[in-house]
Amino acid sequence: MTFALNPALDLGAAATEFARLGRVQIRDVLSDDGARRLAECMQREVPWSFTYYDDNGAAVIEHANLSRLSGQEMSDLQRRVFSHASGKFGYAYGLYHMDPAARPTTVPCPVLHEFFDFLAGDAMLGLIRTVLDDPTPIAVDAQATQFGPGNFLSYHNDLMPRANRRCAYVFNLTEGWRPDWGGYLHFFDALGNQPGAFMPTFNALNLFRVPQPHAVGYVPPFARGIRRAVSGWYRGPALDGGVEDVR
Repeated sequence: MTFALNPALDLGAAATEFARLGRVQIRDVLSDDGARRLAECMQREVPWSFTYYDDNGAAVIEHANLSRLSGQEMSDLQRRVFSHASGKFGYAYGLYHMDPAARPTTVPCPVLHEFFDFLAGDAMLGLIRTVLDDPTPIAVDAQATQFGPGNFLSYHNDLMPRANRRCAYVFNLTEGWRPDWGGYLHFFDALGNQPGAFMPTFNALNLFRVPQPHAVGYVPPFARGIRRAVSGWYRGPALDGGVEDVR
């Protein structure tokens, strides 16, 4: 499988929108066969772990250990996550990270790693530099994510100064999503109002400037779909002699 960008993309129009708003959604960004292969992989082949944030901080339950949790243990975990998120930063969602340190016992997924390599290649770096009108992005961080009922990512702005994040990105790979199923990528202004949001969709790339307040909306129990995406940040050279934790 070789991933490729859609040759019909209008990157000039995307750059104009990004300069105006600090964010843009680019539809039909990948060639159709590549997008469909990636979506199939994420639906059927990824060994999903589960990541969350509670009073003890960030945590990951690896794929092999998820089946060992009882229903009661999962309910207790959900209550802890919701309690923490009620007044602080929080999240809960399915995860497969490009960094082996974040999944030390999980079997690698070849198709995802091929896509991670594509994200770091010349075609994607060229797209990012063109849309941002910024020659400095040189590296990428990536994770595959899935948000099902009960999952969310609360209000935050992605700012980690030493990591030099030039933009955040989200490759959407979700078909048949309904507006009332949540999972939107929401943006917020200084007053907490919402000037825009991107719906989970198929083969669309969301780019937005960092820092920028945003959240992934809660997926309600009645949702009958899974919001799947590959997301992360494009970075410039590390600042102050180091790079912060970018997970």
